[in-house]
Amino acid sequence: MSDYNFLMESKLSPRQFRVVNLLAQAASAEGLNFYLVGGAVRDLTYGQPIVRDLDFAVEGHPEKILRHLQTPRPGGRRGEPGPVPPHEDEVWVEEARYSPRWLSAEIYFSSGVRAEVSQCRREDYSQPGKPPEIVPATIFEDLRRRDFALNAMAVSLHPNSRGLLLDPTNGGGDIERKEIRALHSRSFIDDPSRIFRLVRLTQRLGFKPEEKTETWLRSALAQQLQNRLTPEQQGRELEAILREENPARTLKLFADRGWLTALDRNLARLRYERLQKIHALAQKFPEDDLFLLNLDALAGGLSAAQRVRLAKKIIRFPGMLKLALHLEREAKKLSKHLLSSRAASPSQVWRLLSPQPRILLLYLLAYSGQSGVQNRIKHYLFKAPQIQARLPRLELQALGVNPGPKMEEILGHLFFDQLDGKIKTSQQLSKAMRSLAGVREPTPLPPTRTRAKPKKSSPATPAHPSDQHETDQAGARPPGRASQKPGHPPGTRPHAVTPRRKKSPSAR
Repeated sequence: MSDYNFLMESKLSPRQFRVVNLLAQAASAEGLNFYLVGGAVRDLTYGQPIVRDLDFAVEGHPEKILRHLQTPRPGGRRGEPGPVPPHEDEVWVEEARYSPRWLSAEIYFSSGVRAEVSQCRREDYSQPGKPPEIVPATIFEDLRRRDFALNAMAVSLHPNSRGLLLDPTNGGGDIERKEIRALHSRSFIDDPSRIFRLVRLTQRLGFKPEEKTETWLRSALAQQLQNRLTPEQQGRELEAILREENPARTLKLFADRGWLTALDRNLARLRYERLQKIHALAQKFPEDDLFLLNLDALAGGLSAAQRVRLAKKIIRFPGMLKLALHLEREAKKLSKHLLSSRAASPSQVWRLLSPQPRILLLYLLAYSGQSGVQNRIKHYLFKAPQIQARLPRLELQALGVNPGPKMEEILGHLFFDQLDGKIKTSQQLSKAMRSLAGVREPTPLPPTRTRAKPKKSSPATPAHPSDQHETDQAGARPPGRASQKPGHPPGTRPHAVTPRRKKSPSAR
């Protein structure tokens, strides 16, 4: 069995993993059972390199979780002179929308991650193709009402059971067999948008419909059910297509089958060149959601009125809708500023770009032919985050600066000075940090003098008389030798003095 705690930590992007933990903590604070469900669990199980959908189910009301999420931007408006950029672990809600009809909340976070939190529910269809009656339910009932078995798996995020897999319909077995299996015979009749979903999954994963599912699909197509989508279903399916890794390939597939007009009547003729350009950009920014850029490319050949109608069908957030409709105009305005004196230094570029939506910068990377614009945006996207990640927060705390406005002000100065190249080395950074913190440089210790140890004389006996003479003159006495009496040449043994014998009286 897979270790889903390990899979979540290793396969989700750092931005996604922070959102998972943030929502799980909020649910735990409310005492709610909370689960990662649907496409994310499927992709983790199959080993997909990128997990695109973050869908959650909660046994309780989603609005209880929304209450715990931070909505205002911390530290005020980004891009003001002085304050340091928010720490990468800080995540807040940019936009959120709760649907009482579907008991679900769609959330866009400041990091660019999108998540959907839905109450566990049962769906009772009274008429084919009509919206179902929604009834709150348990997690197991919620999984059994889903479209396909491989999407009917859940991973618990409750602290007492985190990482536990729930798979009541054996979706894991279908993934091993590379099959897509509908959970009941009326699946495509109840919700015709599942026809498009099945085709998308077969293309993306390389799976085949299970035998019975293939039969049910053919029956649905024979009844032309793909042409009976409601405007809401059309919008959701178009949104799902535009969030695919390669939307152009999927749209081409539907165009070859004659299904595009079933999603929108104005999509009979498409130009795929702009979509291919965004696909190339996605390879360089795999963690970014390029949905708005794909929508802009999709609507490139439509009239202004048709663009507005298509965007309103797909987008449900007012702020995002406004940005989508004015993306090109805002990009031209920003490009002009980037080439002006307002962006003469990297710190000025940062102040100019930081309040802007990230998707606007990616739009300019995709379409701007100005090298100055391209280089400034790349420096902002790649160099600035590296400097931000190395800001000396812990070092400032060690100097006695506690987290708060003063620390953020100091970090802001250090950040901008490094951006502009005023601080290049670690020594310059340390000096500037101490100066801003009001801490003196440590006084260097005076150099310590070390006394030279006297050389020990060699105990060996000099081999030559002259060596001995030099030793004696220095006052040293060779060990084991008698002292030399004066009056004798050095190196010679003195003669023994024989005492004079007194003559005896008889000898006289």
